[in-house]
Amino acid sequence: MICADGAGYQCSGSSIIRVENGIALTSSGVEAYGVSTSDLAAKNPTMTGAFGLALASGGTAEIRLAKDSNGTVSSSAVLLSKLGLSWDGKTERPPIIDTFSTTQGRTVLTAGGALSSASLPASSDLSFYDYASKGTAGTQVDYANNRYFPRSAPSRCPPDLVPCPTTETSGVHYSAGDWRTGGNMPDLASVSRVHEDGDIHAGNGLPDANGNPTILPGGDGIGVPFPGSKGYRSLDNWGLQYGNLAAWLTQDTVIIEEWAKAGNEHNKNRRGMVAYGDVTNPTAVPTSGTASYSGFAYGWYTPNGTDEPAVFRGTVVVSVNFATRQTTVTIQNPITWDAAGTSVPVALTTTVPMGAAGSNVANYLTGPVTNGALTGGLGGRYFGPVLTTGTSGAGPAEIGGTITLSNATSGQTVLGGFIARKQ
Repeated sequence: MICADGAGYQCSGSSIIRVENGIALTSSGVEAYGVSTSDLAAKNPTMTGAFGLALASGGTAEIRLAKDSNGTVSSSAVLLSKLGLSWDGKTERPPIIDTFSTTQGRTVLTAGGALSSASLPASSDLSFYDYASKGTAGTQVDYANNRYFPRSAPSRCPPDLVPCPTTETSGVHYSAGDWRTGGNMPDLASVSRVHEDGDIHAGNGLPDANGNPTILPGGDGIGVPFPGSKGYRSLDNWGLQYGNLAAWLTQDTVIIEEWAKAGNEHNKNRRGMVAYGDVTNPTAVPTSGTASYSGFAYGWYTPNGTDEPAVFRGTVVVSVNFATRQTTVTIQNPITWDAAGTSVPVALTTTVPMGAAGSNVANYLTGPVTNGALTGGLGGRYFGPVLTTGTSGAGPAEIGGTITLSNATSGQTVLGGFIARKQ
């Protein structure tokens, strides 16, 4: 695991190495994602929201997390690209780089790929916010990844948005799990942020004859109107010492009227699971013996692809035979995360092969998965050093993975993952 932001970070990797069994392999993790289905209906049932779930491919999600020596998360970031989101209906929107920062500014990457914050240009800087002069040929990237709030000017909310927000995020909320004392619950770092990506009203209109600032058509004042005018994002990171399971979600306004001129502005969402961390050196993975792991499973489930997916949680048990290169994953007692705790049909047992002993993928496992009428795949990685302590044989300290299941006829879909510690 080599992170552009330095040794204090854990990261999943910025590019896809290959895709097997529907799961993408990155340098430090495995990932999968899905798309909303509401906008795919013959008549979109809601232009202002997005719901449903179908599995997808072709996009990339990168998670970066800053942790101290105790494992406490101080900051987190999600970088998303090629997810089929377009402001103008012709080109992919600029890549998403969201650090969930509580301050005003502009999120960028340095030449070396590290996260950085730049000053936010004033709305009067029409060489930067060039929609006023160029219209739909304006520089889209200058309207992406900007943080406009908090600001001194008041928010301008529609009448039905009460109370009117003044900030985009409250930052990372961290809670320690019980895995240090023998439990299955990882630490949780949770963060969300509303955003204004693509809102042309970040910049003024061209000055009038007297040099006074003007407002672009459709605007009701100077600057973007209110926090969240174009969507929201969230990241829930379940972390152990070396490995993590991250669940990310972004909702974005697409076919934005000012960019597309198509009369079809609406919202889409994308959500994904990434298991990542400090991957075990493949040369250190045992070639004989067995080890067992127990931990936490998490994800989304929809019975038909059109209903908003329910968040589920459960436990996972993993048995590894390093001699036969077989890994058996069992997800147990999956229930909805809400107070109802309703059982969902995600329980399964599957055996998948791991990489050949001595190869550069000895720390990687993947295979097809069948669970009743559902089919899909599983991809996983080993994290941390090889340990000889505990109640099972020698093996990497932790294991994590991503699972997808679906049925094309019913639309039933599962997008989930797991993270576990050696016993």
